[in-house]
Parts: sequence; C-alpha cells; structure tokens
Amino acid sequence: MATDRETVLAGITVGDLFHATTPNGASLICRALEISDTAITARTVTSQYDLEFDRASGVATPEIEGERVSCTVDSVALVPTWVRDALLGLDAVYSDTTRDDEGHKLTESERRALVFAALFYPENPLALPWEMMGSDRKAGAARDPDDYDGLTGNEKVELILVNYLMPRNRS
Repeated sequence: MATDRETVLAGITVGDLFHATTPNGASLICRALEISDTAITARTVTSQYDLEFDRASGVATPEIEGERVSCTVDSVALVPTWVRDALLGLDAVYSDTTRDDEGHKLTESERRALVFAALFYPENPLALPWEMMGSDRKAGAARDPDDYDGLTGNEKVELILVNYLMPRNRS
C-alpha cells in the first residue's frame, strides 16, 4: 500500500518542477526529465546537477565533487505560471552548453522567481520519509509576490544564493 508521500511522488511527470534540499540547506529546484517505475531523473535548474531520485522515497544520493550527498524531495507544490516560466528560462540558459553561463546576469524576473521559490517551497512542504503525519496536513498560503518589494537587498541576495549553494552533507 502506497503512503501519501509515495502517491504524491508518483504524480510527478516529465517537465514538472519540484524542490529538494540537502543537509547543508542547499535549495535544489529540480526539473523532471525522465520518469520510470522506480526513479525520477531530474536536473537542478540553477546548478545543472543531474539527480536520480528513488520514486518511492524521493531521495537521491549523487556524487558531487567526490562526495555522496543526500538530496530529499521536500515540496512538489505548483508555483505560479510566471515563476515557472522564469525558472524554465533559467534552466534553458544554464543547460545551453554553447554559451558562457558564468556571464549570465539574472534578470529582474529571474531574481523575483528565485526569491519566491526560496520562500514558497519551505512554506508548502511534502511530508518527509521520516515524518509521521496524517493526510490532513495543509500547506500554508503562498506568499504574495509583492513581499519581494518589502525585502532588503541583503535578504534578496541571501534568498537567491541559497539556490546556488553547493550541495554538501555538512554545513
């Protein structure tokens, strides 16, 4: 019998965006590339890491710079269309191997989308494998995109940078 988590993970389809985290708090906005009965193959939007998540648990353990890192799907909440479009645009920029993505300067729309994602996904969690929760858990309301304008410049930078952290098993 499938758990609520397994049922939600089974609903991920090719092209979907979802979120995972690592022990050091790196925010991994992922795009599903392939789905099989046992795995979700995905790529992180900002750093272009290839990940293979177990379809039942939502856990991936890729080797990144010689270290095995645990990544866990923690949200599958649907972001607004404008955020999805901006994140898919970033994925296209960073996945284009013919251009120098080091020189990519984030647009205002991309900055807003990354800040939105950094606030939105933690507020809309999926039960983690080790949590015992009832199926009546409700996600919080999404923050209004206008919250972006109320953040200080440093707060915006910190929220954006969490999406570019190198995944690590320790802080």
